[in-house]
Amino acid sequence: MSNEIRHASATKPRVIPWNGDTQPIDIDRVQAFSGGVNQPSELVYELGRKDKICTDLKILEESCTLTQLEYGEIDFYLALANKATLPSGGLQLSDFDASLVDIISVGKDVFGGTMEQTLWLPKLSLNTLTFNIANADSRLERTFDFGGDFFKILKNNNKVYIQKIITVPSGYSASPYAISLTDPAPVLDPNVAGKYIQRILRVRSGVTTELALTTDYTFSAPTLSILLATSGDILKVVYTAASFGTGGDYTSLNDADLCYINADSVKITLQSGIGTEVELDRLTGFNIKATLKRISEAVIGLEEKLLKNVESYDVKVALNGRVKNAPIEDVLMGQAGNNWGIIDPNEFKTDVVCRVYIYEDSTKTTFKMGYKVTSLAFTDTKLDTNANAFWSEGINLSSDNLLISNVEIDIDA
Repeated sequence: MSNEIRHASATKPRVIPWNGDTQPIDIDRVQAFSGGVNQPSELVYELGRKDKICTDLKILEESCTLTQLEYGEIDFYLALANKATLPSGGLQLSDFDASLVDIISVGKDVFGGTMEQTLWLPKLSLNTLTFNIANADSRLERTFDFGGDFFKILKNNNKVYIQKIITVPSGYSASPYAISLTDPAPVLDPNVAGKYIQRILRVRSGVTTELALTTDYTFSAPTLSILLATSGDILKVVYTAASFGTGGDYTSLNDADLCYINADSVKITLQSGIGTEVELDRLTGFNIKATLKRISEAVIGLEEKLLKNVESYDVKVALNGRVKNAPIEDVLMGQAGNNWGIIDPNEFKTDVVCRVYIYEDSTKTTFKMGYKVTSLAFTDTKLDTNANAFWSEGINLSSDNLLISNVEIDIDA
C-alpha cells in the first residue's frame, strides 16, 4: 500500500541544463530542498460597485532553494552554468549570467516504489550561491537560490518528465527531419488543446534557440517533424509521459563519490597583493555568499519576465574565529609577517585574496576543488568576550567575483 504522504527518501532531484551540448544530472547529497510559487494579483474595482469586478493575475514568481553537502565534485556547478566541461581557468560568476535550468524532483510512493508525480520547476536562473562552514566540526555545505516564472506538478498520465536529446546526423540534407517519439510516447497536455510537446531547444553552433510550434516544428503522433534542421543540430525535446519507458528510471544513487567533506579537510588562506600568504588556522566558522543581482522585467506580449540580465555581483566573505595576535588584520594592512605595530582600518588594503582549498580528507594530500575571491575589501569587524571566556572575532569582507575550480593551479594563480 502506498503512503498517504511522501517521505524524502521517495524523491530525487535532478537538474536539466538549457544551453549547449549538456546532459541532465542527478543532484546528489541534497540535504534540504524547497520549490514554490507565488501568484501576485490585484483586485479590480470600479465606481458604482462594492465588490471586485475581477482579479488581475500577474506573472508567477517561482522559487527554488536547495542545500547540498560539499563532496568535492564540480558537476552540479557545471550544470548550473550550462557547461559540459570546465572553462579554462575555472568557473566565474559571469558563467551563470545567461544559463537556465529546469530542476525536477521525481516523487514515488515509497523509496524504490511506484512513480506518482514530478515537481517541475522550469527555466530557473541562479540568484545566489553560498559555501558555508558552520563550525570546525561540521560538514561543508553549499546552498543555492533560484528564481523563475513557471511552476508545474506532473501527475497521473503526465507524471513523468522526459527529455530526449537528438543530434541531427552528419550529412543530413532532407527536410523536415523526422523523429519518432514512442518510448515513452508523449501524453496530451490537459491544459492546452492539441499540445503534446512542452518544449524544444535547438543548439546550433553553440547558440540555443527555443523552437515554436508550427513555425519550427510539428507533431503528429508519433512523429515529431523539425522543419529546418541542419546537420549537427542538437535538439532537446521535452514532454510528459505516463512512464519512464523501457529505459527505466533515469535517476540513480551515487555511491562512488565521497559522502561529505568535513571542516578538517579544508585550508583557507588570505593574502594581500604580493605579500605573504597566511593560512587562517584559528577560524571557527567561514562563509562565502555570492549574489547575482538580476533585473526581473516582463516585456509586452509574453507571460514571463524575459529580461533577467545580471547588473552586478556581490560577494561577501565572513571570517569567524578566536583572537590571536591579529593575523587577519596584518594581512588586511598588507603587512603579514612584518611584526606591524599598529592596526588601523583606515590603512586596510582592497586587493586581498581569499583562497579555499578542499581536500579529500584531513591529510590534505588529494585536492578536490576550491574557491577563490580576489580584490576583497574590509567591511566590518567585531571583537567579543564574556567574563571568564575567550575572545572571539568576526571579520567581513566584500568583493564582486568568485572563482570555482577543481584544478588546483586555478586557485593558486
